[in-house]
Amino acid sequence: MRISRGRGAPVGSPILQNAAKQPECCPPGKISVWFMLKLLSVFYSVYVGLLFGLALVLVSLTYPLAMLLAERPKLTMIYAINRYAMRVWGVLTGIRLRVEGQAAWVPAPVIVGNHCNMLDMAICAMACVQPVKLLAKAEFARLPVLGFMFRTFAVLVERESAESRRAGVKVLSSALKAGWPIFIFPEGTRNRITAPLQAFKDGAFRTAIAAQAPIQPFVQLRMREVQLHNQLLFRPGRPIFRWLPPISTIGMTEEDLPALRDRVYALIEAELRRDDPAFAL
Repeated sequence: MRISRGRGAPVGSPILQNAAKQPECCPPGKISVWFMLKLLSVFYSVYVGLLFGLALVLVSLTYPLAMLLAERPKLTMIYAINRYAMRVWGVLTGIRLRVEGQAAWVPAPVIVGNHCNMLDMAICAMACVQPVKLLAKAEFARLPVLGFMFRTFAVLVERESAESRRAGVKVLSSALKAGWPIFIFPEGTRNRITAPLQAFKDGAFRTAIAAQAPIQPFVQLRMREVQLHNQLLFRPGRPIFRWLPPISTIGMTEEDLPALRDRVYALIEAELRRDDPAFAL
């Protein structure tokens, strides 16, 4: 799949994009058309989910081979396979990602961005060209196939346990010092509210300051165009993954944490307000 750089209007299917909008008052003929479009949207969403599941199964079959390697080549191989598989999935589903900007991978950064919906996994896999250490919820470990995959490359934590989160951040801090980029969604969970962002937790920023590592922010745009908000309905389209300029933490201390957190929050929120129609003022 070719990933282009630059901005432009998303390309999606007008038929499926309009399928979820029920007319308030329409003649019976138009209601029948709406029903057929809605049914088409459901079939398409099932197709997207089944194809994603098939991709996971096929990808997981390669993991045992990767696990014979040392840590860095193992994760390099795993991330390359994930990226290729998700790009093929994107072509077959019509969910075509556009990546804008470039990440600063050296020195190893703390990567943070907005947590949108169920498509985050596929979108971030396409966008990250380097292996990272990922903080993820422990619930993934209990899922078939996906649990096996996440246990090979992610640090899993119980979201409701402050002790588990601290332990996870400690593991990631050690990885950061060893030269691994680390990836954290500072919102902690997918955004199910109408605002562009939920409140950011401190862990990612505390980790960056302690290691004097840069923050590498990103923003995912137009994600609610390809998955309807708080629904399991998907639509073809062109979401955007945009790398933003890195932010140095050199010289910062714990006292600077709130200002750093709020600065990154404001930066990502501004991008969403400006370039994502779902949050335009």
